[in-house]
Amino acid sequence: MGAGPGTPEVTVVVCTRDGAGRLRPTLDHLGAALDEAARADLPAEVVVVDNGSTDATPAVLADAARRDPRLRVVAEPRPGIARARNAGVAAAAAPVVLFTDDDVHVPPHWVRRMAEPLRRGEADLVGGSVALAPHLDRPWLSPALASAYFAVVPEPPAVGREFAAASIGTTRAVLDAVPFDESLGTARYPGAEDTVFRLDVLAAGFRQGAVAGATVEHHPEPERLDPARLARQATGRGRGEAYLAHHLLGKRPAAAESAAKLAVTWGLLAGRRLRAALAGAGRPGGAGAEVDEELLRLRRRVAFHRELLALRRATRRRVPS
Repeated sequence: MGAGPGTPEVTVVVCTRDGAGRLRPTLDHLGAALDEAARADLPAEVVVVDNGSTDATPAVLADAARRDPRLRVVAEPRPGIARARNAGVAAAAAPVVLFTDDDVHVPPHWVRRMAEPLRRGEADLVGGSVALAPHLDRPWLSPALASAYFAVVPEPPAVGREFAAASIGTTRAVLDAVPFDESLGTARYPGAEDTVFRLDVLAAGFRQGAVAGATVEHHPEPERLDPARLARQATGRGRGEAYLAHHLLGKRPAAAESAAKLAVTWGLLAGRRLRAALAGAGRPGGAGAEVDEELLRLRRRVAFHRELLALRRATRRRVPS
């Protein structure tokens, strides 16, 4: 990153945990985007939240901060991406705040383009497109899987469709009214915090927009393509969807209905072919192994109905008789 003084008008928040091996290219791309914004008289900064790293991440960030005064590092030792994002928001100095991830490479015009509709008052929350790094594409990786598990958002982005915190932006007014839900973005409920944030923002009466022509490139670790890891993600995402249904959308099917759906799903799982397939999905297969999209969908549904029943039971226990 280069150097550039001035009160920032845009803050980019990046959260990381054990990201020493992927942070440097991410910060290099952000530095180029800050340089391009500065040439357009748009001073910007980067706030990196270290979310309890146990590797060399603190040293990598300390070195980056020494080389560029536009980068600041804050610590949030309690795990959880939503909690880390809220810590980044608290440290942000600018009225416009953009978010991306520690394994994302942004184009040089990303900061300027994402901030434009927010600074002009045309929108209160914006989302951009996210492409998967080309070397990670696989024949089995359908658009639905790419969106659900690798934060892919097609270009051009559209309001009301795919939305991923790998490329979003909002204003200080929104963030003062709507924080990220810290129950989400955890080991139990991974990957739902950006969806819930968007719904909360819209429910509060703010306006959403989409920014075309600023696609970022997602570079997840190749190991995330392993069938066993995707199977675990499917379970976690199903639980996250249950949390969303139970707490936000009002879609609370009767316990009998949920139990019936769960019984049917588990009945399907009891078949020999599915049992064998699930056992295979749980064994290490490497990043080049095939992934069965239908089995992932089934795992997700099972996790959804089990978690929804658990949430309903917990709610009943809390309600006094």
